Amino acid sequence: MNLSIEDDRLAQLLMRGDGNISYDEARRRLDQAALVLTADDVTGVPWIQAALLTAAECGLRMFPGGVYLGSDFGDTTVVGQFGRWPLRRHLELAGCRSTGAPAHAVALHVGTERRRMQGGALCWADGWAGLVGIETPADPPPAGNEIGGVMAAAMGIGEVFRSVVLGDKLACRRTSRLSALSPGCEDAAGIDLAYLPAAYWMLGLGNLGQAALWTIGLLPYADPGMVSLFLQDADKSEVGNLAIQLLTRPDWIGRKKARNVATWAEARGFGTTVIESRFVDGTNRSADEPGLALVGVDNLAARRAAAGSNFDLVVDAGLGATPSEIFDIRLHGFPGRRSPEQAWPQQDGHLDVPLVPALQELVDAGCIDRCGALMIAGRSLGVPSTAVVAAAIQVAQACRAVGDGTFVDLADVALRNCRRAAGRRHRLARPGVLPFVRARRETTAR
Repeated sequence: MNLSIEDDRLAQLLMRGDGNISYDEARRRLDQAALVLTADDVTGVPWIQAALLTAAECGLRMFPGGVYLGSDFGDTTVVGQFGRWPLRRHLELAGCRSTGAPAHAVALHVGTERRRMQGGALCWADGWAGLVGIETPADPPPAGNEIGGVMAAAMGIGEVFRSVVLGDKLACRRTSRLSALSPGCEDAAGIDLAYLPAAYWMLGLGNLGQAALWTIGLLPYADPGMVSLFLQDADKSEVGNLAIQLLTRPDWIGRKKARNVATWAEARGFGTTVIESRFVDGTNRSADEPGLALVGVDNLAARRAAAGSNFDLVVDAGLGATPSEIFDIRLHGFPGRRSPEQAWPQQDGHLDVPLVPALQELVDAGCIDRCGALMIAGRSLGVPSTAVVAAAIQVAQACRAVGDGTFVDLADVALRNCRRAAGRRHRLARPGVLPFVRARRETTAR
């Protein structure tokens, strides 16, 4: 699908990140961006499959030059709510290519076999944590789980994207680790992915909401029909969503996001309730509706309303919206140590956003008018890999809450430097109140 300048979110990211890059140069760089996916010989492990499927979906959006399969991927798919076909078939159906990759393609390898990468990155899971680097550790890490696999893939895609598309000189040069269960907090390696939430209220079904639903779809539910999803979003899917929202397909354009997402979830066996109105102040759930809310909206009023409502647990994720912040994440949990007003102080009035030279050139050339350029300059930017990391942290907190009654109520993560992640743990006001089901296995080790 050919995108207009107004809908080309990735090109806008490059132009606004470096005002000297023209639209044509940004498009050329993106069209050249290609990725090769490889993996260890054994790909029948749930976390490896979760990582590969996630890497494919993120990569297809962030590498317009194509995602190519560099391994066999012949093992039967065992992860989540996917058909039990060879993994390769799922990857090809997603859009990955089986033909030879161009010589300039960057490689992302999933697995823990001993190796060192040149011109790419490795990613692997260690329990709930994702890791990315250029060399695997001498001692293989403990087994990962599906959320760790999602984290590893999203971190890996972000790393190679920063290296080859954004020209980040620090990318693909060091090992980064981030735990979805305890971002910046004390280690929680002893907790298994054994208990899964049985009901979610998902507020916002854009990049964050779709990434969260994707992650939920990879969890080891024995019977997804036992899971209730309340899907709330008032907006329609747009062409510009294709490059940043993980589930959006061309035939979704012009239709309500909540209905599109419900169709995706129902095809995987989940029970759904569609809500197409906005969440406003004073909205309260009834006793038979989900007490767990995963919030992923950029509307401050809706975020405050959800955090101040009568949910038993609200896990809100926010993403950086400018070129310098698109790999930054902040997570809030409520009820926690801070009120919604403390978490989100009232903002000042609208600030004028200057046009970078590349946008001014488009105006001068008559490609877009000034109103269109100002709209682009003020638009929130993002990449799906960051949304997936944030969503994996959200879902991990939900699993932790039903498992041991605790959750992270504040976390700050900069994916460019995961060592600076900070977070703190809090306890549910009423432990045991959230409904759950047991995973179809009791430990993470496989």
